[in-house]
Amino acid sequence: MYNDKLSNIFSVPQKRIGAKRDFPQDKNGKSWGHEASEILYTRKEKIFYAVGCSWLDSVYFNRVFLNDYPEYFLINKSIRGLSNAIILDLLKQDIEMLKSFNIDIVFLISFSEVGRTITELQSCNPGNYSSAHEYFGSILKNQYTTAKNIIGNYPNYITTSFITNNFNDKLSILDFCSKTKKNKPQDAFRVNPGIIEFLKEKNSLFKFDLVDALNKSIELRDFIESNDYVVELHPGYYKVYEDFLENVFSNLD
Repeated sequence: MYNDKLSNIFSVPQKRIGAKRDFPQDKNGKSWGHEASEILYTRKEKIFYAVGCSWLDSVYFNRVFLNDYPEYFLINKSIRGLSNAIILDLLKQDIEMLKSFNIDIVFLISFSEVGRTITELQSCNPGNYSSAHEYFGSILKNQYTTAKNIIGNYPNYITTSFITNNFNDKLSILDFCSKTKKNKPQDAFRVNPGIIEFLKEKNSLFKFDLVDALNKSIELRDFIESNDYVVELHPGYYKVYEDFLENVFSNLD
C-alpha cells in the first residue's frame, strides 16, 4: 500500500495509443497493483457503496478509494453503460441487505445521461416540456427523488458523472477534470445522440426541436473532450478521483 497520494506517485495522466492503454507508472516502472493486498483483506467496520456508469466503474476510482480510505469496505456496483433506471433498480435490490449488516454505510450515486433505457422516458409526459433536454432534466429530477427515498437517512452524496446536475448543489465528477477555456454547457442531459434519433422516429409524441437537442449534446461532448484529464470521454488521472472523493466526504447529506 502506498502512503502517499497516487497522483504524486503516478504523476503523468493516462495515454492511449489506438486500443492500447498506457497506465501511469511509478519511479520503478510499475503501475498500481499488488500494493493494495494489505488493505483488501483487512477487516472493515464501515461500508462505502458506490453505483454509477463507467465514470465510477474505473480502476482509477477503485485504486484511489482503496489507497485513501482503507477503513471502508468498498462495494462498487458501477457498470460501463449503466442506465439511471438500472442504478435505481440496483439500489432497491441491495438496500435491505445493506441494512441487515447493521454497520455504518455511506452511499455515492453518480447518475449518467438520461434515456439509456426507454423505460426512463415513461416517467414524464413529453407534452409538458418545450425542449428535449428540459424533458430529460425533469426525468433526472424524478430519478434523484427516487434515490433519496430509497437511501433514507444514510449519509450520501448524489450527483452526476458528466451531465448537468439539476437536482442539488453537489459537484459532478466532470467538475474535477481540470480547468478548461471552454464554457461548460448548462442543462445538457445527453451526450450520445442515439435517444434523439429515437425521439425523431416518434415525432408524433416528441414534438421537440431535435436539431437543437443534438447540438446541445454535441456541445457537452466537446466540453468533456476539451478537459485535460479526460481520455476517450473518461477521466484518465488519479487526481480527478482524489479531489472528487475528498469533496464527497466533505459534503455528505
